[in-house]
Amino acid sequence: MPRLRVVLALGFGTLGLLATLALAALVSHDATARLEAEVGGQLAEIAGQMARSLDLGMFERWRDIQIAAASDSLRDPGVGTAAKRALMERMQATYPAYSIIGLIDPAGYVAVTSTGALEGADVSGRDYFRAGREKPFVGDVHPAKLLQSPTAREPLRLLDLAAPVRAADGHLVAVLAAHLDWTWARDMARLLEGSFRGHRAGAEILILARDGSVLLGPPALQGSPLPPDALTGGRPLDPQGASRVGLWPDSAASYLSARAVTAGSGGYPGLGWQVVVRQTADRALAPATALRRRILMAGSAVALAAALLAWLLAGLIARPLRELALAAGALGNDRPLPPLPRSLVREGALIADALGMAADELARRGEAHRLLIDELNHRVKNTLATVQSMATQSLKNLSGGAVAGRDAFEARLLALSRAHDILTRECWASADLRGMADQAVRPFLGEPGPGRAPRITLDGPDLRLPPEGALALTMILHELCTNAVKHGALSVPGGRAALAWTLESGPGGRTLRLTWRERGGPPVAPPSRTGFGTRLLERGFAGRNTASLTYAAEGIVYVAANPLPDGHAETGPMPRRLRAGGA
Repeated sequence: MPRLRVVLALGFGTLGLLATLALAALVSHDATARLEAEVGGQLAEIAGQMARSLDLGMFERWRDIQIAAASDSLRDPGVGTAAKRALMERMQATYPAYSIIGLIDPAGYVAVTSTGALEGADVSGRDYFRAGREKPFVGDVHPAKLLQSPTAREPLRLLDLAAPVRAADGHLVAVLAAHLDWTWARDMARLLEGSFRGHRAGAEILILARDGSVLLGPPALQGSPLPPDALTGGRPLDPQGASRVGLWPDSAASYLSARAVTAGSGGYPGLGWQVVVRQTADRALAPATALRRRILMAGSAVALAAALLAWLLAGLIARPLRELALAAGALGNDRPLPPLPRSLVREGALIADALGMAADELARRGEAHRLLIDELNHRVKNTLATVQSMATQSLKNLSGGAVAGRDAFEARLLALSRAHDILTRECWASADLRGMADQAVRPFLGEPGPGRAPRITLDGPDLRLPPEGALALTMILHELCTNAVKHGALSVPGGRAALAWTLESGPGGRTLRLTWRERGGPPVAPPSRTGFGTRLLERGFAGRNTASLTYAAEGIVYVAANPLPDGHAETGPMPRRLRAGGA
């Protein structure tokens, strides 16, 4: 399972990060919406400013032609051609955007021009001449093939202006016409684009004709009609639809755009041009993106700081809890309770107090258990001593074969008492098999001589037995040793006995297998009758009929098997003291 400080650090860090993401999304959405509306309004103002500038420029040129058409130099037939050309040259010098200014006679032939070009040409079929005979006229942009210079880098496009020249009595004398170079509008747009600063830098100005074709704009769009959805589709940003966000046919980028329509000025009727100002959404909304980035960076820093703080705080909280857990483990394993740490939180202090009280209570109960067990052991030992005394007194007058039975009974009581002493020392939890065997066979070993091997050998792994198994082992070994001393291998000087045990694992659990083997004794013959000792051996451990007694020619072989519960098949050192409830 993860550690507390890891959980808290990840939890606080994740919470801070999620809060940052939510805040960034909310603020970014609101800031983007506000910024789109604000920038859209600014672009709409720029488009309106450009449209007004176009209207004002066209109005001035339209008025210039009318003022010149009313001058006496052009109305008086007696004024020579040179004077009329000089007037038109002054007009062209005053406003160089005029490509040519000419005076057309009522029949439609060009009488005189500011540059001398096209003089004598028949223009009676042109719209500007026909309309200019009646009233002032302005025409939309169109290519000028006759005036196109072969060395020009771009096609020449002109605007037509015309006004009637009438005599004092009102009859038509001529038509004054002027061709205005379209570059003046382009230069005006470029000049305005050059004034953009900051986040508006890079914005583009487009001019569309009445039919939607692009008069001024990117080369990929210029001269062709702009799709209607480029200006009307997408997402509008204001109720009037002056600004919007959407895609354009010349780029995969999304643009924020605004438009304004020219409406004329004074008596100038206007040509119905549309001025569109566009800027890439990434550039236009850069402040919102920067704000979102700053929020994410600041929020991430806060989340990291929160995670670090949670890590440190969790360490201060988790360290006492970990020590309390170790203390609880020590208390559960019957070890002394270590010093309890001071906790920063009330819950930790409550746990420490509870552990302290539990340790005191366990110590009190352990002392009470020890006293009870000591008292019980003392009484059991007294009972065994009383039984032995009663047997001695009751059977003291026996004679003959009964004396042997009395001695055997007392010996068995003595062996049982020695086993009881060992279990008492180990608090009746379990007993070491090797120690129990050594204690059981020791009275039958005699005094070993110099250089002589022990008469009884013990061989097997370290193993602990439950109390009932230890008592059964003591009684079995007592009977085997007694029989060997009286009738078997230990009854002669060269006889030997070997006790071996193994621990076997099987499907049903672990089994202790005990083997007693004698050699070097007198010839063996099965007994004519079965006594108490033989029946005890044949029953095996704890009353289970899992033992066999074989009277082989070389000596008795006794084998007993005892299934061991998992809880009592442990090996290793003796337990240090009785656990709570073990009595």
